[in-house]
Amino acid sequence: MFELLTLVLLWLLVGIIIWYVLQKLIPKEYYTWLGAFVMVLFIILAFLTPTSRVVSTVWSVLSLPFKPLGLSLLLLAAAAAKMDKGGLKKPGGTLVIAALLILLISSTPFVAYALAQKTEQAAIQFDQQRRELCDLQCPTTLTPPEGQTAAAIVVLGWGTTQANLPYRRQIQLTDTGDRIIYAAQLYQDQLRLGNRPLVIVSAGPRGDLQGKPEEIVEARDIETLLINMGVARDDIVVEPTGVDVRTSAVAVGRILMERRLGDRVILVSSATNTRRAALTFARVGIRVIPRPTNFYTFESGGSLKRRLRIADFVPSADTLVVTTRVIEEYLLSVYYFLRGWLAPLGI
Repeated sequence: MFELLTLVLLWLLVGIIIWYVLQKLIPKEYYTWLGAFVMVLFIILAFLTPTSRVVSTVWSVLSLPFKPLGLSLLLLAAAAAKMDKGGLKKPGGTLVIAALLILLISSTPFVAYALAQKTEQAAIQFDQQRRELCDLQCPTTLTPPEGQTAAAIVVLGWGTTQANLPYRRQIQLTDTGDRIIYAAQLYQDQLRLGNRPLVIVSAGPRGDLQGKPEEIVEARDIETLLINMGVARDDIVVEPTGVDVRTSAVAVGRILMERRLGDRVILVSSATNTRRAALTFARVGIRVIPRPTNFYTFESGGSLKRRLRIADFVPSADTLVVTTRVIEEYLLSVYYFLRGWLAPLGI
């Protein structure tokens, strides 16, 4: 009941925002039925074909006001429109100050890591909460995390590598490439437990490249890396269509069904999106053993803690990226919830 009420309230909020944009922000002289039709058509398209490149491109533009850099640029642009004879008319000065404060706060390491820690704690607590529920409902004692096995290890690999261009002598990892290394480590751990799992690599075509399908599918490069790290070629399954959590979950579910591997997998993803990924997989009927990586912060309450330094209050571009990723994850979680793609915790 609470979930349904929250869903209704969120949809109501989305409707109010759309109404406000159409009625208040767009000047009446430019407000035409054609413009309204285009916006409504995009919203429908975004829900019917969320993986379309057109939709993702338009969304990257429309979501700018919800991100620190985009909101700051819009405020500065609005302030520039108030320029008159070398000065700023009201409220131009206020808009500039607001833009600077947003950039200052969002690019400060102390703020960025505090936000990231909240998201990463959710990834850790997710498995703990499921274990607590099972302690109350399951008939047997749960196996400790280090001893759990599964028929498959799923790696959400999109965005973990750079394109293997001819002049490069190696496949380069991005800042989320730890997923690949961790997946290879988990594979070896499973072998030591007497289990030989499949490693399903879900990563579709690179959106910024053109070429033969087999050359631009990121999963192929990840497969090469895993083989070099000791994963048997016969134990790797390439899933070349996944471009986000939802499409990967659906594709992995199909592979599990075709190969009769059951419904239990070890899921490797970044800590910031592990909770959303686990609930998305659960919605399509896949039980998940979450294995988050790419942490930005330390676990709260652990023996190791981040030392507070003066540098933590000096803005940097790197921490602006961290803040933006956390905000994007919040936005995506709301979108997935509205679409009904997230399973309740008890499932």
